Amino acid sequence: MSVHRRWFSLPREPATVATGRRRVRALITVWGGAPLDEDTQLTVDLVTSELLGNAVRHATGPVVTVGVHTDPLHHRAVIEVYDTSPSVPVAGRPDRDSESGRGILLIAELALAHGVIRKRTGKWVWAEIALPTARIARPWWPVRSRSRGTEERPGRSPQDGIPQKAPADRVTPGAVTCH
Repeated sequence: MSVHRRWFSLPREPATVATGRRRVRALITVWGGAPLDEDTQLTVDLVTSELLGNAVRHATGPVVTVGVHTDPLHHRAVIEVYDTSPSVPVAGRPDRDSESGRGILLIAELALAHGVIRKRTGKWVWAEIALPTARIARPWWPVRSRSRGTEERPGRSPQDGIPQKAPADRVTPGAVTCH
């Protein structure tokens, strides 16, 4: 299995969000080799909508560029959106009745990892999601270590090579600036 990549540009207008969402979902479904389960499809749709919605609403310029990358072997997909605005999205603390301000919080909750890569002429905002067969079958109960006789809690850790969730109050664990 190989890694699949595709970039496409769309006009920066409200209809772009729905168009981009359908296109990203179709690419990930075809490349993933299996139909998306309901949870994964919802995650793909929400993450794509939030990334594109932020770019359409807050960026400048006539177009936004969407990147879709899938790695079927490792059961991961990355969705990224490029826009020409230098402003980095920040997780807000919206009022209960606010109609916006929750996008980065949703992405932080749904994605395995997310972040921003600054460029001279704008930025890439990205999120990595798990594909359906990427469910990690690990027990939730403590496991006794044979070598030390101590209890260990299985879970995600940097040593496992599995990305940690980014804290909800930050855009990324460490924003990267590129030129």
